Amino acid sequence: MTQRTTPRWKALIRIGLDRLHTHTARALYRFAFTKSDRRAIGILSCLIVLTLFLRAYGWVSPAKEWNITEEWSTGKVFRRPSAETTTLPRHETERTKTDEAQPPRPNTYKPPEYMVKKKFMVELNQADTFDLQEIYGIGPTFAKRIVRYRQTLGGFVSVEQLREVWGVDSSLLERIKPHVYLNKKAGITKINVNNTDLKTLKRHPYLDYYQAKEIYLHRQKHGAFSSVEEIRTVNLMDSGTFSRIAPYLSVE
Repeated sequence: MTQRTTPRWKALIRIGLDRLHTHTARALYRFAFTKSDRRAIGILSCLIVLTLFLRAYGWVSPAKEWNITEEWSTGKVFRRPSAETTTLPRHETERTKTDEAQPPRPNTYKPPEYMVKKKFMVELNQADTFDLQEIYGIGPTFAKRIVRYRQTLGGFVSVEQLREVWGVDSSLLERIKPHVYLNKKAGITKINVNNTDLKTLKRHPYLDYYQAKEIYLHRQKHGAFSSVEEIRTVNLMDSGTFSRIAPYLSVE
């Protein structure tokens, strides 16, 4: 008696169905619901179906259209009219139209003087380091550099000269300008070229050693200068340097 064998393709199908059944059982086990869960889902489904049924026949209106608010303190329920159905009295409507027709009034309110923050200004040639630090953007380091350069220079004749202070760029200069000014009565420390020595001349930032030496030698050779304009004829003295140094030189 011969034993019947199952074809190979049938065995493969059976194995595949077993695996599918196993994975399906695992998935259902993971998402299995308890008896309480199924009861809650059933009740919620019934409420949703009932609500849709009542809404479909117009027996229930949504609460948003009625704009219902509850007063929890008294337990009363009030129906507040929506914005679309709100109507103003006749006199209120006329007042609103009159206000819309009139142009807006300009704001003429002026605060008291003690409430207005005054603009801080300093005189550049007389301000000390504490005054300069009141300007936004200037700290102790920049204040010391400005005062030190002012003493070396002999005073500022233009606000633009702040650009020559080490570290002051164009943006910082534009920020400082509205807060500084120059008093024409404030004297500039001038150098008398007829009695000063070479060391004092070359110390000025607008003169180098060779230009200061030529001024000194010209005075030794031709005598005292009769005017500041005569310094223009000194060797190595170009027009740009002369225009910068002239306010700081004198012959008296």
